[in-house]
Amino acid sequence: MLYEIVATLFYLGKLPAPGTLGTLVGLGIAYIVSFNLWTLLVTIFSLFIVGLVATTEVIRRRGDPDPEEVILDEVVGFLTCFVLVELSPKTALASFILFRVLDILKPFPINLFERFPGAFGVMLDDVAAGLMTSLLLFLLLQ
Repeated sequence: MLYEIVATLFYLGKLPAPGTLGTLVGLGIAYIVSFNLWTLLVTIFSLFIVGLVATTEVIRRRGDPDPEEVILDEVVGFLTCFVLVELSPKTALASFILFRVLDILKPFPINLFERFPGAFGVMLDDVAAGLMTSLLLFLLLQ
């Protein structure tokens, strides 16, 4: 039960538009931790590890290889949007839109990461979408 609470962010993932809700939670966390790159990176790494453990257990219990209600991956992925760009109202809005589009469409090379087995695939495709968002915004804003 604790794993499900963590992976679904206190059951927010069971509401409509779970990916968007997870991204909104990620935005709130980004405003708290993105004041320093190291703080952001430690948060990303820590939540990634927690997400792996919680998602692995949810997948095992449900038998679903990519449960839609697991949204901690969206939080981790969205936080990675700010690895190369500084958080501001402009980058927050652009990141939100671009990350959601990339997360939904999963273009190459993002789609390669969802092929990883189990929780790694669930988590890594969102991290890849976040990193691609960060890179694209970095290039656009230069």
